[in-house]
Amino acid sequence: MNELLRLALVGIAGGLGVFAVILLPAMWLQRRRFGRVRLSRLTGVLVICVYTMSLAGLTIAPAYDVATTCRSRSGGALRLDPFHTVAELLGLQRGGAGLLELATSFPVLQLLMNMALFLPLGLILRGVFRQDTTTSLALAVLLSALIEITQYTGAFGLYPCGVRIADIEDLLANAVGAWIGALLAPLLTRWRVPLFAREDRRQDRDGRADGTDEVKNLFRRGF
Repeated sequence: MNELLRLALVGIAGGLGVFAVILLPAMWLQRRRFGRVRLSRLTGVLVICVYTMSLAGLTIAPAYDVATTCRSRSGGALRLDPFHTVAELLGLQRGGAGLLELATSFPVLQLLMNMALFLPLGLILRGVFRQDTTTSLALAVLLSALIEITQYTGAFGLYPCGVRIADIEDLLANAVGAWIGALLAPLLTRWRVPLFAREDRRQDRDGRADGTDEVKNLFRRGF
């Protein structure tokens, strides 16, 4: 099985495990805040758990055999050129590659994948945790930097060598993806996607505002 696919499956299994652990507390919190538990909200929590654990597996865990990686010194490298994808594409173009071949080449797909990987993070930070765009972007950059450092150091010594290449371009692509996600988050709020919709008033089991809100509304209307 492809190693990246294996890591993705492990991430999904890990996300399901985390969801199973926090299921009861999540139901209690929903009951406390909104007055009832909705399957749609729990589904949103499940998606976030699976995404978080998949992100950890795909970006931190070694994608290939550790011993082979260490022997070939293909990991633990630091790449500080933020434009190496552009250089690679120019090389492919000089080699006679057409527009379609360039658009579907590995450098472009890798760049797009790094952007797509952090786009949900931007959505979650702004849409679920209510951070502004600047804060969401800053947190995403910090997380991406931590991931790159973890890859470069072999999970801070957990592995005998660096298991991935720490690439500044990956960090920039992650930041762009998170920024796009933060910009799109208000749309999900407007469309009332579970966890993104603003549901500030506590509701009873029938979906009606509780007594406190009814009293407040009476005062606002002047009785």
